[in-house]
Amino acid sequence: MNAHRLNHHDIQAVKSFEDRARKKARGKRIADRITQLGCALAVLALLVLALTGGLPQ
Repeated sequence: MNAHRLNHHDIQAVKSFEDRARKKARGKRIADRITQLGCALAVLALLVLALTGGLPQ
């Protein structure tokens, strides 16, 4: 057997690894977006409090 030729098992293993990496990266992107949304809402809440006089000077 040629040492440079990938067999079916090797190809499936690489595809499986790539799929897991893609899913993990997608999960991280979703978590980052949720964090960004939370921070934006917190800033908006502080801005509203500052504009309405809800924050002590």
